Amino acid sequence: MAEKLFLIDGSALYYRSYFAFSANPLINSKGENTSATFGFLSSLIKLIEEEQPTYLAVIFDTKEPTFRHNIYPEYKATREKMPEEMAVQFPRLVDTLSRLNFRVLEKAGYEADDIIGTLAYRFASPDLGVYIVSGDKDMAQLVNDHVLLYNLGKANKPPEIVDKLGVKTKLGIEPHQVNEWLALMGDSSDNIPGVPKVGDKTAVKFLKNFGSIQQLYEKISELNDGIVKDNLLKCRQQAELSKQLATIDTNVPLELTLNDLHFRIWDIEPLEIILNELEFRRLYSRMKSLAQNAGTIDQFSKHKDQTHQYIVVESWDEFEAFWKELKEQKLFCFDLETDSLTIKDAQIAGIAFSWKENSGYYLALKHPDVALDDKKVFERLKTVFRDPSVKKIGQNIKFDAAILISHGVEVKGIYFDTMIASYLINPSGQHKLDKLSEYYLNYEMIHIEELIGSGKKQKIMTELPAREVGRYAVEDADITLRLYHIFKPKIKELGMDDLFYTLEMPLVEVLMAMENYGVKLDVGLLQNLSSEISGETEKLRIVIYEAAQEEFNLNSPSQLASVLFDKLEIHKSLNLKKPPKTKTGQYTTSEAILERYIHHPIVADIMNFRKLTKLQNTYLDALPKMVSEKSGRVHTSFNQTVTATGRLSSSNPNLQNIPIRTEIGREIRKAFIASKPDYKIVSADYSQIELRIMAHLSEDETMIEAFNKRMDIHTSTAALIFDIPIEEVTSDHRRKAKEINFGIIYGMSAYGLAARLNISNEDAEAFIADYMATYPKVDAYMKKSKEIARDKGYVETMMHRRRYLPEIKSDNRQIREFAERTAINTPIQGSAADLIKKAMIEIHHYIQDQKLPAAMLLQVHDELVFEVQEKSLDRFKKDIVRMMENCVKLRVPIVVECGMGNNWLEAH
Repeated sequence: MAEKLFLIDGSALYYRSYFAFSANPLINSKGENTSATFGFLSSLIKLIEEEQPTYLAVIFDTKEPTFRHNIYPEYKATREKMPEEMAVQFPRLVDTLSRLNFRVLEKAGYEADDIIGTLAYRFASPDLGVYIVSGDKDMAQLVNDHVLLYNLGKANKPPEIVDKLGVKTKLGIEPHQVNEWLALMGDSSDNIPGVPKVGDKTAVKFLKNFGSIQQLYEKISELNDGIVKDNLLKCRQQAELSKQLATIDTNVPLELTLNDLHFRIWDIEPLEIILNELEFRRLYSRMKSLAQNAGTIDQFSKHKDQTHQYIVVESWDEFEAFWKELKEQKLFCFDLETDSLTIKDAQIAGIAFSWKENSGYYLALKHPDVALDDKKVFERLKTVFRDPSVKKIGQNIKFDAAILISHGVEVKGIYFDTMIASYLINPSGQHKLDKLSEYYLNYEMIHIEELIGSGKKQKIMTELPAREVGRYAVEDADITLRLYHIFKPKIKELGMDDLFYTLEMPLVEVLMAMENYGVKLDVGLLQNLSSEISGETEKLRIVIYEAAQEEFNLNSPSQLASVLFDKLEIHKSLNLKKPPKTKTGQYTTSEAILERYIHHPIVADIMNFRKLTKLQNTYLDALPKMVSEKSGRVHTSFNQTVTATGRLSSSNPNLQNIPIRTEIGREIRKAFIASKPDYKIVSADYSQIELRIMAHLSEDETMIEAFNKRMDIHTSTAALIFDIPIEEVTSDHRRKAKEINFGIIYGMSAYGLAARLNISNEDAEAFIADYMATYPKVDAYMKKSKEIARDKGYVETMMHRRRYLPEIKSDNRQIREFAERTAINTPIQGSAADLIKKAMIEIHHYIQDQKLPAAMLLQVHDELVFEVQEKSLDRFKKDIVRMMENCVKLRVPIVVECGMGNNWLEAH
């Protein structure tokens, strides 16, 4: 077939595009969610590149009811409403398509399926093949000799093209029987009723034996008596109605000629304006190339770029040639391939370098077919890696630099990390290299599974031939370099140079040192605690079984739900309702749900059992296994690109979530000790830092005065809102004031405060009103923060770290209120995160420059933990407190509480 007409089911493709990014939406610098438009355009461009259509149209449903609703008002009544975040993007998508010359069609009273069916049957011929781009099974009824289904491929898979034989193979029936098949078995997605008890297989069997619904009823006496036959007899009208609903109308009145659907490439000038507005810069480059080369469209297909020059260095002579070039570079990107993701154990398979786009080198160090002398290579590389004047670029550069250091290659001049840059540009986005490549470069990288496989047969890099790994490795370095060229000006454009170059990038070296040093554990103490916990949990298990009058698996949600709500019916004794059920039909037994029934003795015991078991599994038993054989310490990873607020997170193991308010949590902290006999643990903790930042940002005179007079802010607040002298403030007054102080920062509602203080909503509202009257500029700050978020689409910290909040314009009250609370809290919590990062950098350099017998071990929220030799303790404590309190100037004093001890608990 020489010519092709592609009919795009626009509504289906729009849903697919939106949900492809639902977990990590694309947010541009204006705070707009552009995921669905990007996904839709990318899919269209890929189709155009690969299929070169002669004719093309995009068809959408309308909001108006169709003839199907007229004959059956419940048609599609069970469908969920389009998510609001999706609905707000739709007008932008349609406008974009129209401005880019795409023929967009819709017609009131008809579905997209009907328009597609009409056009397909009107224009299909031996000289023109029609491809219906949709994954909807309803469309299979339209397939004939010249009409095919075209299901877009997922990930890297090719599209699925379905002809008449394909329909019969997949469904077991002919295309013209698809509407009858749907009519018999019904369709829950469209709320087509069908015939009860007639499922997929039964419907297929009937159509094979009788050919159609009409002939089935004409010969229904041939069926064996039973419930299916009875239902067919009772539901004949329903079956015929269902057939009407399931049949695509191919006679929609459309005044269109085939020439009206001729595909005309977009004009470059509006393309630039539109895609710059959306910030689809690399997609613009790709579409511009297509427009400029419309006559040779096939050569711009989204496949691997064949113009690159990736060189695998396999011999010493080749290394000498590479080395000659490397020594001349003042900036390069590097990427390691290793046999493990554990820094202390990883062996380096090879190192990729790139300093010019579309080119690079791979030094093959450990491969079965070739292996350079790694000691000689490292000896040479040391000179450039330790030279701070040579700028190094990487994606997650901390990981690669740490491995090089473990192999004796010191890395200085760490200049640019594309993962961190991506995080600053769009903290809610995706920061993995392959995702960044697709979004910013519109380039699909080699997937790691293509190289090493998966599952039990998965190989490691050192087992693969050098040339196979080389292309993959250099591509990583090359793509990282290309992203650097995009991100560097973008960081400047967003006013984040200071945040990136003086905070986040210097912090990489600090975190690398902390991770490399690790922290010593008293393994014996943890093992003793584990034994004690085992005894406690066993006692609880016996008590729970006695209360339940049976033994069951306490870790099984379904068994637990059955005991609590079916057998014991604990909800009745508490005069409460049963909890909601999960999709599998089981009652929910999450911690949040069980909290409702906490006053029942068995629930209190179960929650205590869970808490102890979790602590045992997460810390007491897990931490000793994570002690490195080489260092004798635990080495956590600190992550800069995870939290939306800018705070660091900790993983493998997570050392930031050890509870401090419980006895067992405090006991666990005892196990964190100094690594040398004459060293002590030091803890330095910012006091009420977020409230101090609130005072600074709001400029509230009353709050500023309280801090400047070194008053206890909670006591001061209590005296003001309860209108009593400070000396009359009780511990209960202070507790309530503390809840309000911190609740305000997190945008707590009156309902939330009432629950926290166990008071009525009216009393909580009165407390909040009194608080706002006491601190009027705090109230003004909160309102202004929400206004800024609505106006700009984002809020910023003191160092201009952004958080985008498109949800603040949502019509959904819950979504909108969450965004409003985030708008209030992010500048405060984010500024606190920036503050402690700045202190960490200063203290790190202080320890290095002074050659102090000390090491920074942990960062946990507003606290820094160190180990220090006893003879330097007094000086060290005094100096770090000074640095932490003075690294940023606020309108109020910053206060740091510093303690020391033989372990973390004693020091806190």
